[in-house]
Amino acid sequence: MTDKEKFINHINDNYDELKRKFNRACRDLQLTLTDDLFQDTIIKCYDSIEKKGKLNDSTPYGIESYFFQSLKMNIKRESQYARETKRDKNISSENIHQLYEDFYNTNSMSSNEKLLSDLYKDFAILYICKQVEMNFDNEYYYLFRIKYLTNITYKELAEKTNMKKVRQKVVEVKNWVKQNITKEMIKKEFNFIYGDLIN
Repeated sequence: MTDKEKFINHINDNYDELKRKFNRACRDLQLTLTDDLFQDTIIKCYDSIEKKGKLNDSTPYGIESYFFQSLKMNIKRESQYARETKRDKNISSENIHQLYEDFYNTNSMSSNEKLLSDLYKDFAILYICKQVEMNFDNEYYYLFRIKYLTNITYKELAEKTNMKKVRQKVVEVKNWVKQNITKEMIKKEFNFIYGDLIN
């Protein structure tokens, strides 16, 4: 089975569950997910995988991660061009326009640069966590992920997890990351996976 078939089969087999899951995730991120955007992203992802010939991670986790990142990107792109103003009856077009103007007046990046920046940051976090998960046992990965994503102190980490030598384990993972993962690697993988979607 090809990666494009794995992708579309997984989405079709879990369509309702994924839609509920991503709806909740989007609400948490204050993003609006519509049926059109959901279906449009499926098509774009399928076309991108078909063009590349493969998906970097064709496991269910990899497929859902790739799809969700693409989904967020599409939602943000639509929001940035104010296409949602015709659909959102709770916010007037004037308010949306003002929010849009305020955003760009206080941000030096263009809309596309901001989109790419947000997407890249999310991707970099997922990429690093995935590499750690593949190269360390569950305890090391768990401790690193909490410390990396929440930035709590080592004392708080020890208290919350009731684990020993938390600093030593997290530092060991951090050193491994510094020695084995470069910005160039992340950018190369990012461009390989999302290059077609952002052009």
